[in-house]
Amino acid sequence: MLYKKERPAILMLQDGRYFEGVSFGATKKVGGEIVFTTITGAGYNETLTDPSYKGQIVVMTHPLVGNYGVPAWEKDIYSIHKYFESDSIKVSGFVVNECCKNPSHYESIKTLNEFLLEEDIPGIEWVDTRAITKILREEGVQVGLLTVFNPGEIPNIEELKEDVKKVKDPNLRHLASEVSTKEIKYFTPSNPKGKVIVLDLGVKNNILRNLVKRRINVILVPYNYTFESIMEFNPDGVLISNGPGDPAIYRNAIEVAQKLIKNAIPTMGICLGNQIIGLAAGGSSYKLKYGHRGGNKTVINPNTKQCYITSQNHGFCIRDFEKGGFKGFLENIDDNSNEGLISEDKPIFAVQFHPEASPGPLDSLYLFDKFIELLGL
Repeated sequence: MLYKKERPAILMLQDGRYFEGVSFGATKKVGGEIVFTTITGAGYNETLTDPSYKGQIVVMTHPLVGNYGVPAWEKDIYSIHKYFESDSIKVSGFVVNECCKNPSHYESIKTLNEFLLEEDIPGIEWVDTRAITKILREEGVQVGLLTVFNPGEIPNIEELKEDVKKVKDPNLRHLASEVSTKEIKYFTPSNPKGKVIVLDLGVKNNILRNLVKRRINVILVPYNYTFESIMEFNPDGVLISNGPGDPAIYRNAIEVAQKLIKNAIPTMGICLGNQIIGLAAGGSSYKLKYGHRGGNKTVINPNTKQCYITSQNHGFCIRDFEKGGFKGFLENIDDNSNEGLISEDKPIFAVQFHPEASPGPLDSLYLFDKFIELLGL
């Protein structure tokens, strides 16, 4: 084992291939789906706390992570976390080529290593993240095992090869129930001009912020809220959020979307919300080979040929929704998968990417304004 003076760490793939490195963060063993993201070195705090990564061991393709440290858990004037996408780290494990030990930023109060230690999340560094990414890209994402040992402890590779066979695909779980709010939450701007219910399947904080900044009174409700319960708030519209896992599992959300469509309620979907609306329209979902995760993903409007650089984080996609009165209006430029759908006669649309841009480019912030227009405000 290399680096004997450090805590050893092993990333074990499901077929027995493994990578040995040095640990940071918590000393523990975790299983999960190993995925990679091409987000740059700026954006790791948002990535770590993104609920859509629940159940996943995330590989960062950027070679040096943690340069600007970790800020405090401060909230903005709307009582939303300024720098994080939820109230805790959501990834199961973190894989980087190098973890910066001496960050430099005026708002930093701790290192990435300290952040993972506080949140009880294991990390591994000094591994060939390029080689890992090539495996996932060529063979597809797979479940695996990240194990961090105590100093001086010698890993038993054969034992880990048996342990990894017991790791279950987290997409078989109802992951949204694990990250959704447990209670109703209110985010109220001064002088609100409208009201939107957000069905929380794992919403990112910057989605809420973008609505409140536009003077929308936001009411966040748990994943299992029914259409009837939502309508009791008499909202101007509904947003179905992003979140982790297989969309086909979320029967309640699909039923809510079906009734939103039937009643022509102004609705916006983001990421998982796009898939939920597509399924509600009669479409089907499928798993992407290695997913779309990063802050530099290009989508195109096939009619106008206009392109947008977007932030993405999803492993599933939607198709065959046209029979339900919807049409696709955006496509992924790499594989032509759906990146957005819109109703032909109702005030409903959704996008597969993250227009809130946290982290990521600002090209698609206009979609929140489009939603406000649909609300008639």
